[in-house]
Amino acid sequence: MSFAKQHLRWIAPLAILAVAAWLRLWSLDKPGTLVFDELYYVRDAVTQLVYGYPTVWTEFGPEFSGELARAFLDQASSIAHPPLGKWLIGLGLLFFGPESAWGWRVAVASAGVLTVALTMRLGWLLSRSRWVAYLAGFLLALDGVHIVLTRVALLDGFLTLFVVLGAIFVVRDWQQSAGLQGGLHWRRPWLLAAGLTFGAAAAVKWSGLYPFAAFLVLLTLGDLLRRINRARLLRARGIVQSSWRAVLSAMRQGLATALIALPAAALAYVASWTGWIVNPGGQNRHEGEPWWESLWHWHVDAFAWHSTLDVQHPYQANPLGWPLGLRPTAMYSERVDGYVSAISPLPNVFITWGGVIALLLLLWVVLGRTVFAVRGRIVSPLLGSTVAASAFVLTGYLSGWLPWVLTPSRPAVYQFYSVVMTPFAALALALVLVAFARFDSRVLTGTLLGRVDDQQALQSRRIAVLLLLVLTLILSLLFWPVWSGIPIPEWFYRAHRWLPGWV
Repeated sequence: MSFAKQHLRWIAPLAILAVAAWLRLWSLDKPGTLVFDELYYVRDAVTQLVYGYPTVWTEFGPEFSGELARAFLDQASSIAHPPLGKWLIGLGLLFFGPESAWGWRVAVASAGVLTVALTMRLGWLLSRSRWVAYLAGFLLALDGVHIVLTRVALLDGFLTLFVVLGAIFVVRDWQQSAGLQGGLHWRRPWLLAAGLTFGAAAAVKWSGLYPFAAFLVLLTLGDLLRRINRARLLRARGIVQSSWRAVLSAMRQGLATALIALPAAALAYVASWTGWIVNPGGQNRHEGEPWWESLWHWHVDAFAWHSTLDVQHPYQANPLGWPLGLRPTAMYSERVDGYVSAISPLPNVFITWGGVIALLLLLWVVLGRTVFAVRGRIVSPLLGSTVAASAFVLTGYLSGWLPWVLTPSRPAVYQFYSVVMTPFAALALALVLVAFARFDSRVLTGTLLGRVDDQQALQSRRIAVLLLLVLTLILSLLFWPVWSGIPIPEWFYRAHRWLPGWV
């Protein structure tokens, strides 16, 4: 191995993480006032540190300095989401204090950088290609939606972190289970870790349950495919083996999977409520009532509130438009002397729109191989194969989108919820670009975009990919002022408004 290749293994990831950190941490204390839903979550984090649960504030404006950062009472306030995300925001408050914008935002910014690192790890596990890992991390580091949602003290950056970490544990469990023979398998430490992690995701926002359920279904389907393949192989050798027996065996294993993962998730979720449990006085706590009954009543009330939430908002966005970023949620805007300071998760179109194209190509791969399997052929379900990597990325992406598409009765949903989709869009685009340029012959080669034997054509493809990456970087640098609240001239701000919904 050459010196350059040997050192690229650690230089490339460190360089990507340095870019991710710079874009998320530089000028993090601007603006020095609370923006968008920071008004709620930062205040909840402060009082949760003091009392163990959120309490009422006497002042509720964007200013949060001096006495305004301590203007709270001991009366319990309403809780819209579980506590874990606010505990994590509280970590930054412990280091920098409640009056510092760094204190409000540094925890979620750090979570954003860590998510980039985990996405690289997930890319490697899915493809065994460093090129896929590097490109996925690079694309996520430059993704405008992810940058903005990890520069403001909202909950969705933490949610994305736990979803990617949980996905890594699911992949490891899938790898471990791939070589197992028939029967029930209970010793699955990676599945246990996935349950705990997705329980933590749900403890940030309930929508963390969507990818958890989706990946459990994917694990069950993968196990079913392995068992059917095994039955077909045995029949090919003259050994009578019923496919229905394989189906029943997979159903039993699916039940065992649920019995491992679901209690772990429930344990992690309930643990996040410890402050509320050990400090009577929080919302829905009633004297003489056991804490578990009070907690149940809170969930019943909270579910009813969320399911009937229909308050109109100027930035509510139809989920059908999320993949293309048609209606970003403006977090902050101020005009002074012809200059505009704005924070809006406008997408980097090369990543967001390119990711959609890549996902459609991966969907074509999965559907094509599914038809192949239905015709009775033997299909490898092992990770590292084209269909498995494609199916996994699609599952992660769609689990952050389809549940919202399928619940149109609630209009009060926003574009920034789609941040959980960004790591999987980056992974999809990385897989396709590596296959297109044949940076790694093991990635979708001959399946997705055909083989290229002509070296001149191959060189042209690689130049095209390099040009795309350079343009992606340039576009992110041009949009970064609008993602970070840096004052820019009015004309330059208007130049970023490419679509009618971009503000």
